[in-house]
Amino acid sequence: MIDVRSAGAKGLGVFAKKLIPRGTRIFSERPLLTIHGHDASTLYPAVKLLSTKDRDAFMALSSFRDRETGFMRWSVVLAHTAQNTISSLLGGLVGKKAFSPPNKRNSLNDHVEALSIFRSNSFNISPRLGTSLFPKIARLNHSCLPNAQGNFNEPLGRFNVHATRDIEADEEVSLNYLPETGALRNVRVDKLSRGYGFDCVCPACDMDGKRGKDGEEKRLAMNEVLKAFVERPMTGDAADKEAEIETMKAFIDLYERQGIAGKELSNLYLKASEISIGLQNFKDGLRYAAQAAKLDRDTFGEDHPDYKQSLEIVAKCTTLMVQD
Repeated sequence: MIDVRSAGAKGLGVFAKKLIPRGTRIFSERPLLTIHGHDASTLYPAVKLLSTKDRDAFMALSSFRDRETGFMRWSVVLAHTAQNTISSLLGGLVGKKAFSPPNKRNSLNDHVEALSIFRSNSFNISPRLGTSLFPKIARLNHSCLPNAQGNFNEPLGRFNVHATRDIEADEEVSLNYLPETGALRNVRVDKLSRGYGFDCVCPACDMDGKRGKDGEEKRLAMNEVLKAFVERPMTGDAADKEAEIETMKAFIDLYERQGIAGKELSNLYLKASEISIGLQNFKDGLRYAAQAAKLDRDTFGEDHPDYKQSLEIVAKCTTLMVQD
């Protein structure tokens, strides 16, 4: 279905060997490494415990370090090494174990490189489940207009990547490294540059191309709609809900016109369904819920709890419409 090959200036990338239909599960991978919270002290010991094959796959991944992030990661590593060295020394003094300084294999530079690789390629699953790295999925490059999306399936313990539209043969498979919030180009470019060390040149960020210009105009208009909604005096009646659903519809229109699909669009449809039900408009509530379920099926897969929850909302809307 896919192969990994050169993607030009981006390094390696994942490409479709043949047509990949929308909704296809392209990857399903268990985490190679996971850390919880902001404590990175367990990362390097975990890397050393990996098999040679897994460790080589991990160390082969690209990483980004500018002066600021490099300094921060060196600080983390130095603090962790100092703590371990003191613990080892104290253990030797009380006769528990002999003190030995870090050897070449456990060099600080290796530790910093491992931390940089992890920070550059990992996914923040949730505060409870932690941050995990999936070496095969880490080969996917970024686009602000991606053709795939990844989501963690907790019951399966796997991170799954599904095609959010048909992907043509020889087309690169891409993910959006940023949450889709309708942000303007300068905001996206700044976050990608600071967080990942590259300047995005995808069609949405190419202001010399028609698609990039049109998309930026739509995002500017969307920001004005959102600003007007936020600044609108609230009346506390149905007019507030109607204004909110019009804002949801404007966001939906922005995403769909740009070819953006996935959980962000699904969440908008679910919110529109919820508001419609509150307004006793069960027909629209069902229509929006059904669209969300379709998106969730293609984005999450039929075995994901979010898709099953969407089906329950569709069933609820159907019952309400029949009873109305």
